Amino acid sequence: MERPGRRSHLVRSSRCRSSLRGLVLLLLLVLSSGCVSMPIVGPALLLTRADRLAREGAWADAVASYDEFLVRFPDDSSAARVLESRDTLAAMLMARAELARRREEVDRLRDELTKLGDEGVWLREDRTRQRAEASLLRDEVARLRDERTRLRDERTQLREELDKRESDLARARQELAARQAEAERLRLDIERLKQVDLKLERKR
Repeated sequence: MERPGRRSHLVRSSRCRSSLRGLVLLLLLVLSSGCVSMPIVGPALLLTRADRLAREGAWADAVASYDEFLVRFPDDSSAARVLESRDTLAAMLMARAELARRREEVDRLRDELTKLGDEGVWLREDRTRQRAEASLLRDEVARLRDERTRLRDERTQLREELDKRESDLARARQELAARQAEAERLRLDIERLKQVDLKLERKR
């Protein structure tokens, strides 16, 4: 016994085949009459193409097809759905473009961050180098200060030594003057003694 559901399915299939045959006959009549425009099939084909492009991910082409549909068939019963699909795809295209722009911005910021990281490493290394140089300079300044202190002490010592030698020289000059005076006195005494001897000799 045949089930009712199967019977209704067969009925619907038969009706669909009949409608398809009628549509094919209508198409043949239109083509045979030499009519180029297809007021009934044209919107369906254009809409089918637009929907196929949308499913395949060719959103820009699908939007263009939807726009063409709306321009050519603004009063079609599918115009509202086409407009909604067109706006949805346009929004998705804008979102995709915005996402691409954001990704480019992220890549640019990542590159800048990498660059800043490299600059930070360089700055840290440069700061370490400058600290090492500053430490060397401080050591050099301390050495120069010690050297200056040593030279100052040596200068003071040399000055004291010079003062001492000048004092010894002045004392030596005084002693020399005293000895010269003593020698002159002795010379005079010798001269007097010679005079006395001469006088004695004459008296003899």
